Amino acid sequence: MSEPEPRPLPDGHEARDLLKDILVKDGLCIAVFKFGAVVFPEELESKLRGLVGKEAAVLRLDGRYHCRAV
Repeated sequence: MSEPEPRPLPDGHEARDLLKDILVKDGLCIAVFKFGAVVFPEELESKLRGLVGKEAAVLRLDGRYHCRAV
């Protein structure tokens, strides 16, 4: 069984789990969490890269992304 396609994070939602890896593909940043993959704008790659291997949270609010370790 293959992994589901990465999905975008809807506004007002949070992705929160162990951040396993970050991939950049076709101008997008794909964050691979323990629960699955989420697509973010490529400019978040540097912020997210520092959270790999940690419990991380990314909140999308009013079209802006807020990243932190939890």
